Amino acid sequence: MFHTAVCDLLGIRYPILQGAMQGGGGVELVAAVSEAGGLGVLPTFGGTDQKLREDIEAVRTRTGRPFGVNIMPMGRGITERCAATCIELGIPVVTTGRADPGEAVVRRLKDAGIKVVSVIPTVEHARRMAGEGVDAVVASGSEAGGHVGTVSTLPLVPQVVDAVRIPVLAAGGIGDARGFLAAFALGAVGVQMGTRFMATEESDLNEWGRERLLAMRETDTIVTRAMTGATVRCIRTPEIVTYEEAVARGTDAATLKEMAAQVRASRYGEGKRDRRQSAAGQVAGLITGIVPVADLIEGMLAEAARLAQGLPAVAGR
Repeated sequence: MFHTAVCDLLGIRYPILQGAMQGGGGVELVAAVSEAGGLGVLPTFGGTDQKLREDIEAVRTRTGRPFGVNIMPMGRGITERCAATCIELGIPVVTTGRADPGEAVVRRLKDAGIKVVSVIPTVEHARRMAGEGVDAVVASGSEAGGHVGTVSTLPLVPQVVDAVRIPVLAAGGIGDARGFLAAFALGAVGVQMGTRFMATEESDLNEWGRERLLAMRETDTIVTRAMTGATVRCIRTPEIVTYEEAVARGTDAATLKEMAAQVRASRYGEGKRDRRQSAAGQVAGLITGIVPVADLIEGMLAEAARLAQGLPAVAGR
């Protein structure tokens, strides 16, 4: 049960991808997700080529199963460098996010035999990536942590499914068996989860992030441009709330730029616990404990199977 087209496409046992996370998604988590039957994905945001090579080698010492690398477009040079490293080292799957890496990069990856999965926030973006030749897309709703669009998962996924003829996975607000099962009702053939995997024993989420995550309600995230200049859903902090209130008041651009710098600086500093792992999705309100990755995946699948059997039989009624 739950073996879908994406399992065959990516060579994985279960249709579950781990979202690439800069903070919380290190080598141990990536390896654990792949070892448990999903697809672990390494982040590259802000890292060096040497760091990426070291991380790839570290994952390979921990699992012989497929894993992926996420290429975050941050300029042509960085994007092409990451792609070249993935090709050189024989990475089987590359995910892309935040922006289109460009058809030339997609084609280079495809010509090297790499499967390309693009994380997209709109139907238009899904069509564009399908036209460039990617193998699958992840329709990521605004509930997700990290860089987000404006369309939520429930309306986004079925519209993307209708618009493209490649496998579609769902992301955003998925963290338990109910969300996993709902993704299939929307037409998806798998899911991508990020925030839920942060709350696992193998995650490298720091003390501040772990404590905050377990205490969060569904209203404790906020979307802001203060972090990167693009819209990011992250853990609500006083500094970010102050920034967003200034935006709403129509504060001038120069002042907002200074305030954004203060927001980023507030994640560090003497006497403060490290808050770098601040991206989180609305699903955080569902998280009540830290568990091993294997237990999370197996438990979620078992519960989804149980729930599927208990769905109302509406045919003929």
